[in-house]
Amino acid sequence: MTADIFPVETLERLNRQDGVDTRPILVRVLTDLFVQKPEHTAQEVGRYEELAGQLLDVVDVESRAAVARKLANDPRAPRKLIDRLIADVEPVSTPILAYFADAPRVKLLAVALEGGPLDAAAVASRADIDDELARMLAHHQDDLVLETLAANPAAALRDGPLQSLVERAVGAPALAAVLLRRDDIDAAALAPLYRQAGPDRRAAIREALAARPPRLSTAARTVRNAEALSEMLATLDAGPGQAEAIAEALADALALKPDEAARLATEASGEPFVMMLRAAGVSDEMIVRALLIAQPEIAQSVVRFFGLVEIAEATPRAAAAELVFALAGMPIRAAAPRHEPAFEPLTTPDRAGAARTAAASGRRAVDRDRQEAARRRG
Repeated sequence: MTADIFPVETLERLNRQDGVDTRPILVRVLTDLFVQKPEHTAQEVGRYEELAGQLLDVVDVESRAAVARKLANDPRAPRKLIDRLIADVEPVSTPILAYFADAPRVKLLAVALEGGPLDAAAVASRADIDDELARMLAHHQDDLVLETLAANPAAALRDGPLQSLVERAVGAPALAAVLLRRDDIDAAALAPLYRQAGPDRRAAIREALAARPPRLSTAARTVRNAEALSEMLATLDAGPGQAEAIAEALADALALKPDEAARLATEASGEPFVMMLRAAGVSDEMIVRALLIAQPEIAQSVVRFFGLVEIAEATPRAAAAELVFALAGMPIRAAAPRHEPAFEPLTTPDRAGAARTAAASGRRAVDRDRQEAARRRG
């Protein structure tokens, strides 16, 4: 290769030929000659390192970045030049951080921990990213880094890193969209992003939650005042303020903050609302009634109405509770088990009769509601 590379004398002569600075061109040509030749002797590598190093000290950022892009995919690149480029400003260092297979591990970790957005995003895009790097990058403050990490199929997102990304994605729509597009991560972990998800992804989240073993802490949170809520629904008629009353009752039954319950109860799709009802232990008949009373605009659409009823009937109570608490931003911590059983029905035998009595008292009203819904459907 020595004959192919410009000798030092030629470089010196061309440096300022006719008043034009040719060094940016020379360093690119020199690098092209290096990467295009399939094999190099140690002498040739040393010669390229010497000449390119001299030029990198004097050329502009664009030229140094061009050299970095060319060398990033060449494992034969001299280590001294790689270290020089990786320590440069971000447009120069990013190709090395993203693609150079033998990039210094210490440097990658340092960038993942406290690097700038472009450098950290470059590390997040690496095809050989490992769990340690992913864990550090998942806590980066820049959304570009998180979106790049989430979009990298080589990043096995699970446990802590996935939880961190999901928490950030709740208030970052672009990051949420990237996470929801991935089908290789635990869909149940995406429950806090349920409202941003499309119909298919929502179904996958519900199914994943249903497949999880119920947790005692979930059961303990979903047994408060279920009978009282059912009794209230049985006596309500459609009218102003009823939707707010139902939301307040759900907040009390599920131990939610009133504003969170109101926000979920009024979400446009209606799905969080029926999940709240399901989590609170409301019967299928009372869910129908609550929809007709609190969501009249949904009740006017046969497809939407019966679609929501079907979703409520198909979702286990424990899964609905997990989803509601995730949407409300309430971590489910270990809690002491209460006397009520963890599985359906979540009522004690003594209280079950009262619940059936409360439900029966509203059955005639529910029958009328069903007939009205059927009439609209016809």
